Amino acid sequence: MKSMAKWLALGYLALAVFFMMPKPATAQDDGGQAGFDDPTAVAPPPTFISPADVKKMMDEHDTSFVLVDTQPEEAFADGHIPGAINYPWVAQVKPPIDLPRNKTLIFYCPCNHDEDSIDMYKKLAEFGYLNTKILEGGWYKWVALKYPVVGTDAANAIKMANAAAANGSTSSTNAGSESSANSSTPAAAAPAATNSGPIVSGRQVGAVTPSLRVIDVTGKYKGQDTCYVCEYGAAPTVIGFFQKPTPEAADLIVKIDSMVKANKNLKGFVVMTEGADTKDWLEKLAADKGIQIPLVYFARGTQDSGMRVYKLNPAADNTILVNDNRQVVANFVNVTDSNFNQVQDASTKMLASATPGSGQ
Repeated sequence: MKSMAKWLALGYLALAVFFMMPKPATAQDDGGQAGFDDPTAVAPPPTFISPADVKKMMDEHDTSFVLVDTQPEEAFADGHIPGAINYPWVAQVKPPIDLPRNKTLIFYCPCNHDEDSIDMYKKLAEFGYLNTKILEGGWYKWVALKYPVVGTDAANAIKMANAAAANGSTSSTNAGSESSANSSTPAAAAPAATNSGPIVSGRQVGAVTPSLRVIDVTGKYKGQDTCYVCEYGAAPTVIGFFQKPTPEAADLIVKIDSMVKANKNLKGFVVMTEGADTKDWLEKLAADKGIQIPLVYFARGTQDSGMRVYKLNPAADNTILVNDNRQVVANFVNVTDSNFNQVQDASTKMLASATPGSGQ
């Protein structure tokens, strides 16, 4: 009897220890900010879901999921998938996290390879959000399929999708030009008068560089909507925003291209803020000067959400951002041929202090 009592006591003790063990973070739930016990634990590979499957779930009024749009707030306002909530990409996720824990989260972003969605999935997994999926192809594929969109610029998104279908690509350069002229969305507001100092333009030093919707002219996604900020990720990058196609702008673009060519760990691209009217000029410039960095433009010109997302002053001839690990390390406005060396110096300094392996 004593032996049996001993074994029964050990059995009860083992059961008690089992039930007192912390619950593994296999999926989010409504209770608490559950997370991994091991902060170094690696999230499992992301699960992808097709736009067609999501559309079917929406049509069937499935309430077991919620779409999470990782675009900047301004871009989300312009256009997003019906029913989606906005949770913009951030460099670091910090509690409290205002996302439901009792539903499957389906992330999407305006990136060609779902970079921002995958990155946010990994970051949120550290806080126990594991019941998640990635919308394959993200925003661009959804719009290309002409699935429903809502927002202040939803009509233009539909125009671009229709034109894309006609052209056999995922975007339309002509649609962007038309909407620039007809849009009722106000242009980005310029800062106050600059009599007391130089023009201020662009995201400032220390700010993150969020996703940026552009139309590619000469890069690997020629003719398509894309986001080179997402594409280059943490790599040291120079982003040049130019207002008008002028000889001075051409000289500076050549210099940016030469700087990138001379540094294998440096990325770069140029955005024309005036929109589709600059397409022919960009193509000729790239052909004449052998420019290799992507040359792109805002689909809606100065009315584009990119102007607001990147806080660009329409009165500035150019704004050049030196960026590392998706954070601005230097900001230059109205750069000229005579002071471009400041951009070069900032880029050299950035490369010298860049996180090892951040270049792609």
